[in-house]
Amino acid sequence: MEANKRMEIDWLAEDYTETLAHSTKLELSGHKTASPQHAHSTRDIELASDVGKSIGFPKDRLVIAGESLAYQTFKGAGHDASITESLTKRMEAKKIEGRINLIYPRIPKSYNIGEKVVPVNLVDDLQASSLVGVQLEADASAVLPPLPSGIHNKKVFDLVMERTNVELQTFKKKKEVVGYIPTTDDLTLVAQMIRDYIKQDIRFFAVDFSSSPLNRWLIRTAVSQIRKQLKIKGKVGEKKDKYYYLHVFNVASNRKSSQAIAPITDLLTHAYGVDSTSGVIWGGGKLVKDKLRYYNIDDYGAYRLDSLTKNRISCPETLIEGNAVEVYKKLRVKRLTDYAKECKTVTERIPESGNGSSYASYLNSKGQAKAETKRILMDIKEIKAV
Repeated sequence: MEANKRMEIDWLAEDYTETLAHSTKLELSGHKTASPQHAHSTRDIELASDVGKSIGFPKDRLVIAGESLAYQTFKGAGHDASITESLTKRMEAKKIEGRINLIYPRIPKSYNIGEKVVPVNLVDDLQASSLVGVQLEADASAVLPPLPSGIHNKKVFDLVMERTNVELQTFKKKKEVVGYIPTTDDLTLVAQMIRDYIKQDIRFFAVDFSSSPLNRWLIRTAVSQIRKQLKIKGKVGEKKDKYYYLHVFNVASNRKSSQAIAPITDLLTHAYGVDSTSGVIWGGGKLVKDKLRYYNIDDYGAYRLDSLTKNRISCPETLIEGNAVEVYKKLRVKRLTDYAKECKTVTERIPESGNGSSYASYLNSKGQAKAETKRILMDIKEIKAV
């Protein structure tokens, strides 16, 4: 990288036929990553260790060091030094050295306080400055503006961005800003946020799906507006000023369903031009072994364990031996390993588009996700038409 540049984005290949998929090389804060990919967390590595496996952690893998902020943490950030310091230490502990680390103190849409639901309508000056400071002190590779999910007021965005920029100007190291787009029903606000990000020459964007498997309205609005503001028409080619990187946080692996088979959806987001995805960073609830799902990359079907035999899906017996917690861990590690292999396949497919073996045709071959694929390809036609 040039001395005055902290980030470089290069599109190595681009599908300019039926999808918006591209493979990207990103260099940020002295480290490199390549897409498409599914980002890992330290929790993923811990799970692999628990089951005696190694999912590997290539040096070009993005790291998500995230936490969905508890109510007391959100209220205390910037107002209580011990709460702020504790959050910083937790974020630092979730990093993996030598990688691109996105430190993500996520502000939810609302909190359940007793019997009341308390919406987050405002992030004050001290909270915003503190949550940027946490990322800086923990040495994040780039800074995410601390915007609440469910945001519906441009004034909140403007305040947070003003505090983000002030903190960056006073910090001892230069950092890039991520054009963060939290989940919101106000799609006009999405367009306004992206416009302001691009005015600041931001080219790394991140969208939060809030545990949705495929937030089509949000992602297609975000992609449409990024391309509109960058004046992308058709193939980008060698116009480097139009290259961008797009991440999706908190995307569910499959559509929630009581059915035996549900489509795997997070892998489909690459058709929108999504470079990387990461799983939901909060959890809980009781695990029921038979209702756990085996992710079959051959047809993009997420199969409940009690349906494997009926559907003639081959699954190693050792994978489903043990109690619910043990099996959950093994299945998750298997999914992460398979996702890494599948992302390599997608990377190989993208440059073949237009040569009789398109990425779109590959997606259409995934029988359990055909309906989702059809809707996505329709979205992409609309985006391109605009």
